[in-house]
Amino acid sequence: MFREIAVKTLTGKGKLENYINKTISLDSNVSKTLGCWIINFEHQVEIINSDIFIKGSFDIQLWYAKDNDQKSDVFIEKMNFYEKVDVTYRDLKTIDDTPFPKIYVNKYPTCTSMNLIGNNEVELTIEYILFLEIFQEALLVVSCSEDYVEDITLEEEIAMNVNENYLIDKK
Repeated sequence: MFREIAVKTLTGKGKLENYINKTISLDSNVSKTLGCWIINFEHQVEIINSDIFIKGSFDIQLWYAKDNDQKSDVFIEKMNFYEKVDVTYRDLKTIDDTPFPKIYVNKYPTCTSMNLIGNNEVELTIEYILFLEIFQEALLVVSCSEDYVEDITLEEEIAMNVNENYLIDKK
């Protein structure tokens, strides 16, 4: 015998692994790069028709030395991204086609490479990894046995677990 159970279950998974190469032009005479930080990471899911996109932004803070290492400065820029996620779906009978997406950040945006090109350009490589899970209401078919026999009856379980002398023992 089979039963159908309506549940909210995982119906699809996707992964967004992104590598961004960005060249930053600076006004100053840069002598060396000192560090790069990626902060204020924000993201959200957008669903257009049946396509799923992740829209987000983060701030790039590039610390560099200038004027033959006499001064330092910080370049700040907000970077936006809008990426489509390829989602693989399980073959389930769904009740409602409304997806409930959930994003997990596996690797926050980080600067993995920073190269000084000439006197006023810096080339950065930024990478991040996001996982996406799609939940939907679906019908699951479960096999049920008709000749199921309980190990013990309710009366036997009560007899095993109830202390008849509880009130006497408390005195």
